[in-house]
Amino acid sequence: MKKIPILIAFLLGLSTFIMAQNSYSGTVYEENSSTPIPYAIVKVQNKNTGIVSNESGKFNLSNQGIEIGDSIIVTCLGYKPKFFSVSEWKNDLSIYMKPIPIQLSEAKISAIRGKEIKIGITNGGTKSLFIPLFTKKEYSNDKLIGREIGTIFNIEKNCTINGINIYIANNKYDSIKMRAIFYSVENGLPKDIIVNRDIIFSVSEKNGWVNIDISQHNIHFNEGQQIALTLMTLDETNKDQFFIFAKMVSKNSLLRRDNALGDWKKSKGGMSIYLSGFVN
Repeated sequence: MKKIPILIAFLLGLSTFIMAQNSYSGTVYEENSSTPIPYAIVKVQNKNTGIVSNESGKFNLSNQGIEIGDSIIVTCLGYKPKFFSVSEWKNDLSIYMKPIPIQLSEAKISAIRGKEIKIGITNGGTKSLFIPLFTKKEYSNDKLIGREIGTIFNIEKNCTINGINIYIANNKYDSIKMRAIFYSVENGLPKDIIVNRDIIFSVSEKNGWVNIDISQHNIHFNEGQQIALTLMTLDETNKDQFFIFAKMVSKNSLLRRDNALGDWKKSKGGMSIYLSGFVN
């Protein structure tokens, strides 16, 4: 008869453990430092489940869809990724990331600048069409950090990219923070991050063309390469509108995912954004 109370106590304890582990929280820091790393990507390996840490490096990943045998990966551009077993996770975990030395020898640098080029839509698109980063109906949602919108580019010549140019239709933020991410493309969708530089910038302009200078990152692409460029929102308020002009084109080159590390969606059209640089 004593076995029944013991079994009940065990089940209650197990239930309490499962309910307690309803999220996976932590803070991301630089190695051997108390300096937090903002906007790290925390995801479940081989699943479209993840979150972006906030400006203080803190995150709280919901356990929805996470199983005991899964692994959690923490990545920061410019740092070596870290892997953790879900079964061994301890909440409020302090995670220390090791920087990856920048290998300038890997980049193709020429002392002679070639012809200047522009890749993408340079004429401003169509004034009646725009791509929303946020819309009014979403103002009450405060978990939109990590949303991405973007487009696909075909690289026709070996080149170095020194600028990202965006044609803003409407910006009601005083200043909105974003991250630019370059991906390889597979089956018309972004696959792997191909530029290991954390390109974070803020936009305060209300409309018109905005140039983001990325010359310090020494970004080079090759002839015949297909790439995707996305803009990830890092704004933690998500309470206002930000629209980019677009253009009707037949190609499925518009990219979007509404949740951090969620499934990609693609549609016809082109975003009014282009890359500027010079031929190598």
